[in-house]
Amino acid sequence: MESRNRSLHQMMNSQRTAGQPTIGAEYGSYDGMTQAPRVETMTVDDVIVRTVGLLGLTLVGAFFTWTLASGGNVALAQSLSFVGMLVGFGVMIFSMFRPIMSPAVAVVYCVGQGFLLGFVSLIFNQIHPGIAVNAVIGTVLVFIGMLLLYKNRVVRNSPKFTKVMMGAGIGFGLLILVNFASRMMGADLGLFSQPGESGTLLQWLIVIGLVAFAAFSFVLDFDMIEQSVAQGAPKKFAWAGAFGLAAGLIFLYWTLLQLLSLFQGGD
Repeated sequence: MESRNRSLHQMMNSQRTAGQPTIGAEYGSYDGMTQAPRVETMTVDDVIVRTVGLLGLTLVGAFFTWTLASGGNVALAQSLSFVGMLVGFGVMIFSMFRPIMSPAVAVVYCVGQGFLLGFVSLIFNQIHPGIAVNAVIGTVLVFIGMLLLYKNRVVRNSPKFTKVMMGAGIGFGLLILVNFASRMMGADLGLFSQPGESGTLLQWLIVIGLVAFAAFSFVLDFDMIEQSVAQGAPKKFAWAGAFGLAAGLIFLYWTLLQLLSLFQGGD
């Protein structure tokens, strides 16, 4: 079965064409052995364990800045959240060119996003009490729903689907980048509402589009993990799957937080 993940496909091709001397260079000579050394391959359990660990670190980071800000140390919490935002932006740009298979990079990203998540969630929660918990519940339900749809083959990945998701991702990424740059220069393009605002039609459409994109992006992650396990990808590739799932869940939470805020904006 042909993999639709470019990085995985290239890696598997290089393993198929590699000769015996290449293996020997990594593991040493195995003259006289009945079989060549085996490379430990990834499993679905490897991805699950790493994903849970990354999400746990995200929650720890979020709890830290939430506690700092609610305890009155707003300046430090805000500084940590800003650093987390910059780290997250840098890692996501990097991940567009190559898969994240480094545990250190994945950990730094999730902790940084946790710092940002905790501070911003507190702001939303102070305006709309309980919204953070509702966003978490919504994130879990959407993820389970997409997993069931994929498992039952209701939605599947395809070259066309991948192209559509890549195009949408680039478009939304540029939109978020332009909005961030304009705010840094003191301008408001009106693309995203602030907590407590009812929102314009354009803001509703953008947020609903982001939620849909975040939800269907899991199809790409599920497919990549399934293809990787089926083709016997090295165990380190489990970090790529775990990072994709963790980043997707974090992004889905952000979009649901914004959407729920629009629903309650007129209260």
